[in-house]
Amino acid sequence: MSPASKPNILFLMADQHRGDCLGEDGNAAISTPHLDRIAREGVRFMNAYSSTPTCTPGRAGLLTGLSPWNHGMLAYGRVANRYPYEMPMALAGAGYYTYAIGKLHYTPQRNLHGYHGALLDESGRSESIDFRSDYRWWFYSEAPQLDPDATGVRFHHYNAKPYVLPERLHPTGWTGRAATEFINGYQRREPFFLKVSFARPHSQYDPPQRWMDKYREAALPKAQAGKWAERFAQRNSDKNDIWRGRMPDAEIRTSR
Repeated sequence: MSPASKPNILFLMADQHRGDCLGEDGNAAISTPHLDRIAREGVRFMNAYSSTPTCTPGRAGLLTGLSPWNHGMLAYGRVANRYPYEMPMALAGAGYYTYAIGKLHYTPQRNLHGYHGALLDESGRSESIDFRSDYRWWFYSEAPQLDPDATGVRFHHYNAKPYVLPERLHPTGWTGRAATEFINGYQRREPFFLKVSFARPHSQYDPPQRWMDKYREAALPKAQAGKWAERFAQRNSDKNDIWRGRMPDAEIRTSR
């Protein structure tokens, strides 16, 4: 197949975005018009499951096409430096120019696993002294006097607060604009494979004010927890990065 006859591929990801958080799935509390259009005009798999619910093992699965029992990550940890066969490698071999924008969560953080290029947003994580994400470089070029963490909600905190900085500086907006600019400016001869990985709705829970306001009076269904969760009802800490504990209903609603 000639390069001109191969379609461009846009692969969109949103971290911790539940499958039923779509208007097209019948969720009346949420507004997702653009995702709904993709669902209507394409194919929506009603029973598609990740082989693992945990972040980096799931990313290793997407990278390799293997289950945790075969790529080696049975629990949360660091994605291996390389695998014998990886998705970007396969696509490059098929004649694609491969690029990633947003969150990769690989180690080392500039290890692209075969992508020809990337613009990274790693949610403020810096695993080595010489790393700064592309989003943070952009942020400081646009607002050198501001603190990107000024909202005060940290990675893995359960609590939520509206983003306190101008909305244009929010990492979700940066990721979307960077992807749009890549597509609009693409002039290479070969087709592209573009992976766009939004770090949100994973914590930090810090939406721009207008989105917090939009859902303030929304008729959210009651949060559910199985009976197995009862033995974890006691908080393990009085800090915001707890890993167990029942929260007051008002705090749960704000975070949702």
